[in-house]
Amino acid sequence: MIRLILLLLFLGVIGPSSTRGGTPEEALRIRSSYEKALEEWAGKLAIAAPEEQLNVWANRPVSSYHGGLMWNAIKGALDQEWAIEYCVWLLERAPVYSVGREEGSAVSRAARIVEALRAVHYRSAKVGMLCLALTSQSDPAIMKVVEKVESQNPSGEVQGQAALAIAMMLKGLGDDPEIMEKRIAHLRSAIIKAHEVEVGDTTVSKLAMDEIFIIQNLTKGRTAPDAIGRDSSGEPFKLSMLKGKVIVLAFWHTRMREAERGLSLLSKLHEQYGQRGVDLIGVTSDSLAVLRGLRANNTIPWRNFSDEDGRIHSQFRVRDLPIVYVLDAERKIRYIGGPGSFVDLTVEGMLAK
Repeated sequence: MIRLILLLLFLGVIGPSSTRGGTPEEALRIRSSYEKALEEWAGKLAIAAPEEQLNVWANRPVSSYHGGLMWNAIKGALDQEWAIEYCVWLLERAPVYSVGREEGSAVSRAARIVEALRAVHYRSAKVGMLCLALTSQSDPAIMKVVEKVESQNPSGEVQGQAALAIAMMLKGLGDDPEIMEKRIAHLRSAIIKAHEVEVGDTTVSKLAMDEIFIIQNLTKGRTAPDAIGRDSSGEPFKLSMLKGKVIVLAFWHTRMREAERGLSLLSKLHEQYGQRGVDLIGVTSDSLAVLRGLRANNTIPWRNFSDEDGRIHSQFRVRDLPIVYVLDAERKIRYIGGPGSFVDLTVEGMLAK
């Protein structure tokens, strides 16, 4: 009984200043409202003239605002099963907000979700997608909780989703043989146990096979595919045209999560290294009209592939956005991950040589 009370206090479910929070209906309304607003915004951006796009861009739905609404709706119900799918939404749509803390709290919102998974929901049939959503978080303690789901959840499909999540988390620990062996073992388990489980517009087996392809072909030291396409001006373009130069290949989209932050980081990369012989090359599946408009008003001053058919994304097995590949003068992969300080360190090290 004492352990239960301590858990409820940690989750914020009980206490002198807390309430039970929202309802499933309220959470659904918040999610629907955000998705509708984002869809309407994307439609306006697609038809806006270049001189109007900056204003449209500035009025993008704010994920942290809607994340705050969602958190208020679910934080008092983290021990209830209905909240699981909305925890997934919060982690995927507002990851920066998720890692923040409420005033007076010693732990992040994401940590409270993880604790609910560890103590309450680890045997639920609904937590497979939550395990996958948690791969966006950098806390190493999360893997232990997902391993608990993999070993103790009674559903084979959930075990497979957890195995895929573990394989994806292991990616951030390096490329030594022992880690690679563990990744492949978990990917095989994911394919065997959850091959038909849908994840967005794909399946667990497709994601696992993509991860195996990445291990075999897109790890550090491998030669990156020679992406071929057209840039925003319609000119034919391919990476091999830049042989002998350091390339930062950045996959992005106007509707990616935390788009403002991601594009701000890419803009800083362009400003910092554009005059030092480094080419920042974007790849986006946004329409050519949107891409040209954003180029015209200098929102994205770097050169971009127009990849509306997703062929280049498929070559690089891109799922999460933004993601950056740093390539050396011979197109060898030297870094894979999000934009930020590790990109800077990799590029600086290559330029120093």
